[in-house]
Amino acid sequence: MKILAIRAPLVFNNFWVGVSPMLPIGLAYIVAAVKDLVEVEVIDPIAERVDCNNPTPYKRNTSILGLTPPEIVDAVKSKPDVCLISSMFSAEWPVTRDLINLLKKKYPETIIIGGGEHFTALPEYSLQNSELDVCVLGEGELTIRELIEEIQRTNKIPTHLEGTVVKMAGGSVRNPARKRIKNLEEIKLPAWEYFNVNSFLDVGVSNTANGIKGVRGMPLTATRGCPYQCTFCSNPTMWGNLWRARPVADVAAEMELWVRTYQATHFDFADLTAVVRKDWIVDFCNLMIEKKLNVTWGMPSGTRSEALDYEVLTLLQKSGCTDIDYAPENGSDYILKIMRKQINKDKMIESMKQCYKIGINAKANIIFGYPEEKRRHVLETFIYIFRIAKAGMNDLLVSSVSVYPGSHLYETFLKEGRIKLDEDYFLDLTSQGSLDVSECYSNFYSKHELYFFKVFGFAYFYMFSLILHPKRIWVLFKDIVIRRKGSTRLSMGIINIFTRTKNRFLNYGTAS
Repeated sequence: MKILAIRAPLVFNNFWVGVSPMLPIGLAYIVAAVKDLVEVEVIDPIAERVDCNNPTPYKRNTSILGLTPPEIVDAVKSKPDVCLISSMFSAEWPVTRDLINLLKKKYPETIIIGGGEHFTALPEYSLQNSELDVCVLGEGELTIRELIEEIQRTNKIPTHLEGTVVKMAGGSVRNPARKRIKNLEEIKLPAWEYFNVNSFLDVGVSNTANGIKGVRGMPLTATRGCPYQCTFCSNPTMWGNLWRARPVADVAAEMELWVRTYQATHFDFADLTAVVRKDWIVDFCNLMIEKKLNVTWGMPSGTRSEALDYEVLTLLQKSGCTDIDYAPENGSDYILKIMRKQINKDKMIESMKQCYKIGINAKANIIFGYPEEKRRHVLETFIYIFRIAKAGMNDLLVSSVSVYPGSHLYETFLKEGRIKLDEDYFLDLTSQGSLDVSECYSNFYSKHELYFFKVFGFAYFYMFSLILHPKRIWVLFKDIVIRRKGSTRLSMGIINIFTRTKNRFLNYGTAS
């Protein structure tokens, strides 16, 4: 049996300040789970066209990074028996749907299976609105292996396996959820040998998740799940609230393996919340210091600060940690309570100060646009943004809230009839972290005000960051004028938006 595994192309808003593609670690884990059973072909459309500054224009201020659906289908070497499609972001759905339909048109006998956060959140919708045959929900390693074994044995799609939703005549059948994998040591390492890893690493697109240039950066997961219940997050649907950590020795051994195999020099921890237990992160840092791997690593997904005191931050820096994302999300206690964001704002600021003092590059995340958010709550967040800048954070990502499938916020809005699953909804999701606003969900201010809050919040932070830390003015000048490479989101954003705009103009002129 032959399996074709494809990562969906990345769809992004043209006003994103930085586009930092990463290797598809989720799909690499899935391939590893079945590689001993079948012949495998992998197509990573982003690895085949990794130039972030020359994307393919798509619709409504969006572009496609990587091969387009027709190009992906043309790249298939031979007819697959099964095709695995991985899609982590629902913003990709219009393009992913087109890809599925083109594959089924060319290979009508191929069984097409979808997995990842989008298919986990919207399995019935995805089956109904495309030529998809099966959706695998949540952690897929055990499910996909059983699914492939059953297809090999019966030459049919099984309709009874836990963790699947299967298309049937007139609808679909949803089977019981599969229990989470508790022992992460049993999971095989990502099958990177099937992926074009060096196309990322060699050309420096390993911008890494935080846009770090000049490194050979690979993703890595040390933990799975998140014990928290933020209402904007799809984690409870995808991973559940069970947080599990791999043995620190296993994580370090994997890093050593990728250093030997791919000469990796940096690792992005793709965990939802890497720092939950202080003893785990302390043990990991001590082991990294002991091993002297001569690599750097970072936590770009937004982490908790409860365990990030001076002791831990010092160990992080000594062990090679170069970048951390803090996730306060808002400055209003009222909105934080609605978000179910269990943080202590003052303690987070103190942790930020220590992080700056120690010399770790750090970014904070802020979200505007919650339904209950009033202008006075926005003002409270601007006050907190000033405190973040004063604390020494290098960067700030200001986002508008996105109602992502699988989140509590999504379920609430769906019941209230405030969202409609159409192409506009999915494309709107691309504007979350961009300098653009497609939709405003606040009950108290307008879309235009939300746009102002995002742009002003971005400018407000960097203004005070430069005033309070004047050495950064020279860094910004050097990045933009001399090096022409970004070392912060500000300089990276200015350079990337300018370059993409120039390229679109030149391409338009050539086409004319």
